[in-house]
Amino acid sequence: MKLLAGKKRKVAVLFPSGLGDSLLFIPLLKELKRKDFHITGIFYSAFDNDVFYHAPFVDKKVFIRSKASLLLYSLGRLRHFANYYINHLGNGSAIQLSARLCSRRVTRTLINGIHTAKRQRTPVPGLSDAEQNLHLLYSTLNSKISNISSFLLPPLPVAEKRVKPYFIIQVSAGNNTTPFKNWPMKNWVILIERFCKTYPGIDFLVLGDNTETGYIRELEKVSCSNCHILIGQTSIKQVMSITQNGLGYIGLDSGIMHIAVALQKKTLTIFGGSNEQLYGYEKIDPANHKIVKAGIPCRPCSGWKDANQTRVSDPMQCPDFACLHLISPEIVFDEAVAHFGL
Repeated sequence: MKLLAGKKRKVAVLFPSGLGDSLLFIPLLKELKRKDFHITGIFYSAFDNDVFYHAPFVDKKVFIRSKASLLLYSLGRLRHFANYYINHLGNGSAIQLSARLCSRRVTRTLINGIHTAKRQRTPVPGLSDAEQNLHLLYSTLNSKISNISSFLLPPLPVAEKRVKPYFIIQVSAGNNTTPFKNWPMKNWVILIERFCKTYPGIDFLVLGDNTETGYIRELEKVSCSNCHILIGQTSIKQVMSITQNGLGYIGLDSGIMHIAVALQKKTLTIFGGSNEQLYGYEKIDPANHKIVKAGIPCRPCSGWKDANQTRVSDPMQCPDFACLHLISPEIVFDEAVAHFGL
């Protein structure tokens, strides 16, 4: 392939959301690197979302919190990039203006039929979120991902070491702002206590960020010495280090779930209102990634496209979150035992 010279090979990728959404860019980043582009990652989010500190996928990182800073950054780099990639989460006039200022071309996912850039990518039915991101670069046919290796990060140079083997558990998702993802806490207490008492030789580490500290008191009801509550006590680097040497992940559709997948850990994920076809991995790697879901006709009701609106148009307005309450601790325990070969 004939390479573009100098400035023309510089591209920008916007990371406008949380950990999981950043990790779903990995297939696109790998393809851009394979084509020898120099990638600037623009991390424009209220959340700490840099999961690439040890991976060679992003050549330069820019961390921006405010609209004013985003515009000032672009004004200082007029037409600096050959292309600027924005997925469906990159909404807002400040993002669009900033991209047009600092790049000669803007490629973005078309949202609600509103054209804001010359190169639009219409969402394709049946493609996962990561495939929609890859579609920013490729045709529909070439955007399909069939191998889990497309999502993998390189191993960490140094990882957490503990005396006993352990599982990672996360009891909340979406920075604790998405109740349609969160399994009832009473179920977590029952499940974790059963795990701990059934497998005393294994530790169970409950991880989470500062938005989840309100669950600590309830989790302290688990009366087992091999349950360790680390919510709010770990950085992203520490979470990744702990995850790499764990036996696997048990939890929800969350950032730590995506970290576990990227670090080649087996996962068991409870899906409520969110769409496993967009965010799950069982379809391409069923041996290592198991999804537990309720078979009711109104789910999945959450998603930026193809959401099931037969019961509610907004998943936050669901009156009972039945898709989560119908999944019992016994079901999850049995699925975990089978999936992890315990």
